[in-house]
Amino acid sequence: MNIKKYFFIVAAVLLLGGNKLFAQIGGLSGSKLISYTVDVVDDRKIECEPAFYYLASDKYWDNEHHLTGRFSTSDSIEKNSGMGFRFTYGLWDKMEVGLSVTSVISSASVGLRYVILQKDKYALAAMTGLNIPLGNGVFNKNIRFAERAFAAGAGAVGTINPNSNLSIDLQAQYMGYLEKTADDDKGGLYLSADAGYYIMNHTFQLIGAAGFYSVKNKEGSHQVVTLDPGFTVETGKSFIIVVGFPFDVYGKNEAKNTGFSFALTITLD
Repeated sequence: MNIKKYFFIVAAVLLLGGNKLFAQIGGLSGSKLISYTVDVVDDRKIECEPAFYYLASDKYWDNEHHLTGRFSTSDSIEKNSGMGFRFTYGLWDKMEVGLSVTSVISSASVGLRYVILQKDKYALAAMTGLNIPLGNGVFNKNIRFAERAFAAGAGAVGTINPNSNLSIDLQAQYMGYLEKTADDDKGGLYLSADAGYYIMNHTFQLIGAAGFYSVKNKEGSHQVVTLDPGFTVETGKSFIIVVGFPFDVYGKNEAKNTGFSFALTITLD
């Protein structure tokens, strides 16, 4: 069987920022930017993926969805960058298991996806995962914030293939904390859709993605809508280069981010 070149952009999840990275299923492969895909890594093959991201923010949405400055002066801005790694192993061409870790090993995510249905024009898969806080630094053991709490969740992803060049991935997942947090964080709902179109003999894919999340804690509801245009370069037999340009367009009680992401997916027999 030919090597499949599926990947998951850690940075596309990171663009949601902070605890929202830790609150989603990780370790699984994808085919575009935000959403996973139904296809899994081939049997007894492994994908290794380093990825990095960059984000900048000087505005935020308040509780009434109004956009305002984050700082007292207009010359201030917050910038964040980071790196992550993913390792995903394929089983029986129907299932994959994987691990994602941050570059400083502050957290890890273990995920599993199983293909329920796969036809020529459409397919469906189920997924589940566990997010594990590891931590770096000094902490108060009696105060547990969301980034230091175990979380688990499940979801589904569907793929539509109208033709050989166009594909659409639709994803929904729910994550909840397994222990009470200091901020009284509740479960989060995450929805996304990615559309990709191949040109140049399937060596270049143009991608448009959109993501939405909604979580709650004692401060209220937190929401963000993110758009992420980008592309993949698939000229090699065992690697893919992917680039994304995420930017937030709507939110509530969250910062407005604009950024850049890059990942390299390598498939090993």
